[in-house]
Amino acid sequence: MSTPDFGSFATALVGRHAGNLMDYGPEEQTKRVLAALMRFHSFTGIRPALPGHMIDLAGFGEVPVHFESDDKRYLLVTEVGAALGMPVYESCQWARKEQQWAYQEQRELDEERGDGKLGWECLDDYCDLGLWCATEKPPNPETGKVHHADYGEWLISHDRLMLFILDSPWSKEFMANTKDLMAHGMKKLFGMGGLFDTDVPEDDARRKARRGPNIPLGERE
Repeated sequence: MSTPDFGSFATALVGRHAGNLMDYGPEEQTKRVLAALMRFHSFTGIRPALPGHMIDLAGFGEVPVHFESDDKRYLLVTEVGAALGMPVYESCQWARKEQQWAYQEQRELDEERGDGKLGWECLDDYCDLGLWCATEKPPNPETGKVHHADYGEWLISHDRLMLFILDSPWSKEFMANTKDLMAHGMKKLFGMGGLFDTDVPEDDARRKARRGPNIPLGERE
């Protein structure tokens, strides 16, 4: 497996967060990002995506693809979060939580196999890039005090985007948009009616699932 040149990506990523770097300077942080990419590449075989390759977030925004493997595409979690109206520290909290669930799932699977080997199949949706940063949170509305939050950066696969949108400020709108398409999917998979019935034709349900918000995020009640 050949090794892609990750240097330009690592340098650009650290430069993007230059004003928020914590504990280590740009040179050391770039080394950390490079090391994380190399480790992840050794298991997943990622390669840089073509420039301009974008993924639509079910109508709630779009984000660039930075890397791809044979079957997955990888995005920066803070870019996905920004498109969905989330601050960087909330995006990273989500990625950290989901990665911990993946570690637990992998450990349980390894123990079931009982061969003493550590697997990887549950861990290829998240890559902690090792970036250490901090940023200001909005002032407390009651005290006016400003607090700081630490954050990092993750690559996440496109397979995790539905979960991310469901944890975003657009979760209710996303569920409302996709419920008819989900009903078609449940009936196809399990032959279930009742709770999953819909009168919306499947093609219309697909269009509805990708229509995005009806009003801007800031105008919701």
